[in-house]
Amino acid sequence: MKSQWECVLENLGEWVGSFTTVTAGGESIEDIPSIIKLEGSRDNRSVHLVLTRFYPLPNSTERYPKEVVWNFSTPPGIGAIYFETGAFSSGALAVFAGVKTIAEFSLRAADRRFRTIETFDIDGKLDRVTFVREQRQGTIAPERPHLTINDLVGTWTGTATTFYPQLAPIVTQTATTFTASATGYQLVTDEDSIDLRVANQRLLFATARSGESYQMLLLPDGSYTTTPTQIRLGCPFELEIGWMYQPGQRQRLVRRYDSAGQWHSATLICDEFGRS
Repeated sequence: MKSQWECVLENLGEWVGSFTTVTAGGESIEDIPSIIKLEGSRDNRSVHLVLTRFYPLPNSTERYPKEVVWNFSTPPGIGAIYFETGAFSSGALAVFAGVKTIAEFSLRAADRRFRTIETFDIDGKLDRVTFVREQRQGTIAPERPHLTINDLVGTWTGTATTFYPQLAPIVTQTATTFTASATGYQLVTDEDSIDLRVANQRLLFATARSGESYQMLLLPDGSYTTTPTQIRLGCPFELEIGWMYQPGQRQRLVRRYDSAGQWHSATLICDEFGRS
């Protein structure tokens, strides 16, 4: 398998897109155009990153640029894990009471990326989600439509690659089935059978194992995030993003924490669609 640094280098290039922030319920807060450049230096032994976001001027249709510059020679991010596609997950190594929890995810398919930053407030409640839709500068990479519930209906099969802190990755087979009926929706995995109810652009459910409340927020570009509505200390939880980057093809990225609030693992799932 590729080294972590080789996986980081999959993201080299200039990516054009926008940072769109929504509330926990999916209501729009802001949309900020962006350009991020990642250039290798010293024979790709280090990376020079320049992120430019274009913010609106008060009482004007014009925007002003604001830059962040960063150089790094090891995989960036706290608790970061990179995968061979260039996908990555980063976030706190542990969750504490009274401290904001922030996790970042990124998926890549050819000349496109989909990233999210999920923020929970000091009480552990989901505060906002920022999603970033990007394509390589100079490429034609059309965005997917806004994800709908019916896009998920059917059986998805594929492979999962899981990294545990300081252990070799484990590759397994996966299968999930999402069904619709007159009474609602159900998600069946190898571990759970979960009933979901619809609330606007969200699917709400409780996990069969812990009973914790979760929501799946349906987003543009064929994507979604799945998060607990509130992180509760003493209860294990997981964060997930999914991206249907082309018809019948999906990537999912899951970050898990144990009952002590410690980061447990990160999993990339690449699966394909076939109606049951």
